[in-house]
Amino acid sequence: MATNKHAIIRYEALDRCFSNRGRKFFMEDLMQYVSTAIEEYTGSSTSISRRQLFKDIDFMRSETGFRAPIVSMKEGKKAFYKYEDPNYSMGMQQINPIEAELLKNALEVLGRFKGITQFDFIPELSLKLKKAFQLEELDQIIFFDHNEYLKNLDYLGDLTKVIRDRQAIQMTYQSFNQDKEEVFIIHPYFLKQYNKRWFLFGQRAGFDNWTNLALDRIVTFTIADGTPFVPATDSPEHYFEDLIGVSKPIELDCQIVKVKINKSLWPYIQSKPLHPSQKVIEKAAEHTTIQLEVVPNYEFYAQILGFGASVQVLEPAHIREEIKKRFLEGFQNYN
Repeated sequence: MATNKHAIIRYEALDRCFSNRGRKFFMEDLMQYVSTAIEEYTGSSTSISRRQLFKDIDFMRSETGFRAPIVSMKEGKKAFYKYEDPNYSMGMQQINPIEAELLKNALEVLGRFKGITQFDFIPELSLKLKKAFQLEELDQIIFFDHNEYLKNLDYLGDLTKVIRDRQAIQMTYQSFNQDKEEVFIIHPYFLKQYNKRWFLFGQRAGFDNWTNLALDRIVTFTIADGTPFVPATDSPEHYFEDLIGVSKPIELDCQIVKVKINKSLWPYIQSKPLHPSQKVIEKAAEHTTIQLEVVPNYEFYAQILGFGASVQVLEPAHIREEIKKRFLEGFQNYN
């Protein structure tokens, strides 16, 4: 397998060419397309030789490569290239033996960091990769919870790149509560997953606070050429310090909330705290009272209401009344 840093970019670019049923890609077209793909990714101009592309095509066809059904079709004195199977895609194939071995080695290196707090995601990541790429027989043992119907997951790679490259983007977006699309400039800072959905956080032009955008509501986005990138003035750690979930209403402040939890639910809440600020302030035979320091946002109310009669907000009074109001409104739906 080719080991230079542009190899994967070339393979993916060629995969898009061979999958395109609406255009014929001759060797000159492939050279231009692949060179442009590398330039867009790296920011530096480059050119690809015929010899390199022939080597790439041979590798993609090989058993140690992607076993791609690439065929050349004569048209006059030239030939264009495509996949013989119109349903083939490189991304749909299982990784080859060389890639599998490299991935196993990488997972062994990551395994050395298990037990360190900042690397507590590694065991789950390792299991997901082993299952996804069939490195171990896990199909009937472990099942992960994911939303297979979530739109725009393919945007994650492109958004990660613009965040890393510190580029402003022009976004076309349609939120849940709007009938029409809107177009705006946003300076992207980071991505966050919550409740099986992905969100992009950044500074939207004309707004003082960060904006969060659900990936599945993005229509399209492009690089905002000529727009200087505005760096973040806050850190994600500080931003989410008093939040449950992802929404942060600008009109609400962090508050101390006291919640009484039934003894049947307490073992669950104890092992999976509602928020890092969770602190026990009273322990009784039938209940436990905890204290949270949070912004009472949409996700906070959804979580409290989801526990039903097993929890009771004690303070502050206005949050207690809001919970009561929402329970009563829900009750009316069943009258």
